[in-house]
Amino acid sequence: MGLKLLINSLFRGGAEKQFAALARLLPHDALILLENEIAQPADPTAIKTLSGHTHSTSPLLKTASIHLYARRLAALTGPGDTVLSFMERANIVNILAAEKSGHRAVICERTSPSGEFSGLRGALMRPLIRRYYTRAALVVANSAGVGKDLAENFAVPPEKIRVIQNGCDVSGIAALASAPMPPGWGPVFERQVIAAGGRLTAAKGHWHLLRIFSELKKTRPGAALVLIGEGELRAYLLKLSAGLGLKTFSGPGAPPPDADVYFTGYRENPYLFIAKAGLFAFTSLWEGFPNALLEAMACGTAVASADCASGPREILSPGTGLAGAATTPDHAPYGLLMPVLSGARLRAGAPLEAEERIWTNKLAEMLEAPAALRSYASAGLKRAADFDLQKTAGLWLELLKPTT
Repeated sequence: MGLKLLINSLFRGGAEKQFAALARLLPHDALILLENEIAQPADPTAIKTLSGHTHSTSPLLKTASIHLYARRLAALTGPGDTVLSFMERANIVNILAAEKSGHRAVICERTSPSGEFSGLRGALMRPLIRRYYTRAALVVANSAGVGKDLAENFAVPPEKIRVIQNGCDVSGIAALASAPMPPGWGPVFERQVIAAGGRLTAAKGHWHLLRIFSELKKTRPGAALVLIGEGELRAYLLKLSAGLGLKTFSGPGAPPPDADVYFTGYRENPYLFIAKAGLFAFTSLWEGFPNALLEAMACGTAVASADCASGPREILSPGTGLAGAATTPDHAPYGLLMPVLSGARLRAGAPLEAEERIWTNKLAEMLEAPAALRSYASAGLKRAADFDLQKTAGLWLELLKPTT
């Protein structure tokens, strides 16, 4: 009898980061990866891999390998074991393996599947989620919004759903945030800086932020935008930034002090950048529970977030439920909730959409309100402590107690 932890890989994403952090706090007898990919701090000698696949392996091949992964997982488990899995493929593998080995399959959904899966990916994954998630012993959502999506759109029985929000290593982030700036970056942060973080993917809506910032520069010419992260939309975003007439730095080497937009790429320590920004802008179109937003608050930086269907409202305005989203700026207790952006990828010269105009005006207003930024920074830091990782681990330990 024991607890085993399962995930697709330990690559650089938010789910993987949260999984690795929890693994250090949850006693377990195996840490199992579908793929041979490790970029998070972990003891490689304690890790078992079910394939030689990596992040560069075709997603179609990985999906086609689900039954192979499940057979290999079933050989490592048995009745009395609990396997906790994160991410969709690992979750389905967990459920299929449990039907062979008799272990207890507890799965955790990290994003809103209705937003995340569209096009070909949606055609593949949505039916699999709908078919298999109902067969798990428990389905843990990392936000109430994700739980609602699973119940309403994927037929997961509400009695099987539990909500455990992501944890945050507040003290660890504070220590990292105080690290010295890399060479050349100090002068950048002497300006008014808006920071944004997270992978450069469709969910984050960074193209909207570039359009918003381009308009904001007309009245705040000294402002800078710092985009922290890597992802498949990097080339598109760089091209859009140039098309908007923004002087753009994307490395390598030390940055010029007078660029408009800075793409930092992946950073082991993004917090030292975020902590020195005046404002953290979060333009996500959908989320599960946004680590990047919570971590920005733990850095002591004021935040403005899209009020997308899952996550931000639970963090910034607890107790207001899930009904309705902000259509105008909402001065919530712990940060600004802003209208959700359309997701349309308009050409650089296209007029601002109404929601983009609202964002532009509000961000410009906040940059000229240092007292308001300080107030939100202080409130956000206090709120981040509610999600301390030790508290989250305690909730998981209680949930994962062996059943009798």
